[in-house]
Amino acid sequence: MSVVDTIASVCLVGGALLSMLAGIAVLRFPDTMSRIHAATKPQVLGIVLLMIGLGLRLGTVAIIGELALIVVLQFVTAPVAAHLTVRAAFRGEQEDQDAQPDGLSGHGAEAAGADDTPTEIAHALVDENVGADPDHPNRTVLDRRPESD
Repeated sequence: MSVVDTIASVCLVGGALLSMLAGIAVLRFPDTMSRIHAATKPQVLGIVLLMIGLGLRLGTVAIIGELALIVVLQFVTAPVAAHLTVRAAFRGEQEDQDAQPDGLSGHGAEAAGADDTPTEIAHALVDENVGADPDHPNRTVLDRRPESD
């Protein structure tokens, strides 16, 4: 086994590992921004390492030219795809916020966090608009049960 074969093997294994990690990260990361980061940077570096490994292993000029074209296309298309994906996700979030009923777009919705559950948002709205029950300061309107006759 020559030095070139060893370098090609290291590049192939490294590229495959980076591509696999990028795929796992896309599935496991919690939000769009993190997923896009994982889908672009390690994936492109993994493709570059794979193409270098293949180029060193195969060694013909025609194949190396095709592999270089693949790398150039990755460098051109990955940022564009990431930008368009983030833009679509951002617009989707804005449409979701615009689609909320009027009662949830006021100050109470601002008091509640973006990740709060509907119950927490409802409590924040009640606390702001109605306030606590004066007879029972630890209870809100939502905690009151209708009196049975």
